[in-house]
Amino acid sequence: MDLDLLDKKIMYELDLNARSTSSQLAKKLHKNKETINFRLNRIISKNYLKEFYTIFNTSKLGWYYNKVFLKFKNVTPKKEKEIFDYITKQNHIAYLGDIEGYYDCIFLVMVKSSSNMIEFMNPFMESFGKFIQEKEIHTVLATHRLNEKFLFNGEEKKDFTYPVQLENYKLDAVEKKILNIISNNARIPLVEIAKQTGLDHKVVKYRLKKLEKDDVIKAYVSAPNFDKLGLQFTQINISLNDPSSAKPIINFFDSTNKCLFALELLGKYDLTIELHVENNEELKQIIDSFRSKFVNKYNDYDVSIVNKEHIVIWSPFESKKETESL
Repeated sequence: MDLDLLDKKIMYELDLNARSTSSQLAKKLHKNKETINFRLNRIISKNYLKEFYTIFNTSKLGWYYNKVFLKFKNVTPKKEKEIFDYITKQNHIAYLGDIEGYYDCIFLVMVKSSSNMIEFMNPFMESFGKFIQEKEIHTVLATHRLNEKFLFNGEEKKDFTYPVQLENYKLDAVEKKILNIISNNARIPLVEIAKQTGLDHKVVKYRLKKLEKDDVIKAYVSAPNFDKLGLQFTQINISLNDPSSAKPIINFFDSTNKCLFALELLGKYDLTIELHVENNEELKQIIDSFRSKFVNKYNDYDVSIVNKEHIVIWSPFESKKETESL
């Protein structure tokens, strides 16, 4: 199956708001509801979209991310698997990727303080320190989730951003359960959330609206299957000599219609840009344009190919045990 223009428009609209109903999509795209339902079911069944997830403002809940880059040494495939398995089993790991480039591994640790990071890193290094040639730890200052324009470049341009300024928004048990339900299933109907929580669907609707208004929920978006779409996942890590150029650089990469996430960092790198490109030639063209436009604004950059994503967790909960106990 090849995606046609209507399929691409549906995917574009669902990334702007994954909770859009078929009726809402039909009205916006000037098609009947039955056509939209058929197309959407086909897109999902053919695995062009892996899931629909909710973007949470984790810093509102008192959490922030540290991004860790690791370069291995004297590591066999068996030992590498052991390292990845160890990280996978830890709580507070929001992301884990196997990459090809200067570094071999990247992961995100969700923490509330530097002591949380020490609690993770010390046991890890005691177990695997002799296999780590280099490590870089960065504080994520801001996360920009840009809307998808890989297949269709619509008029709306979104930057769902949450900064590192920490707050202490208190969730009650019901809110935690609702957020857990919609974290990786953003299109789940209100009646189904009500069924799982034991609440009236009107109460669920009110709670969701309140969490949106209070900026706990930033957006409902989609997760494309980039392998199915034939797109290569690439990260560019940039060290700047002019901090004020961060936003213009993010805007530049957003304008390529190939950028989904951009992270502002404190550490060796100032920015991580995530691109999804068709091939190395397209990547080279984008990087050459970046170099020409910002030649005096950066010190250095490196490029990594993401071979495999072991963990992608969108839920903002403190631990796996807490989630399971709700």
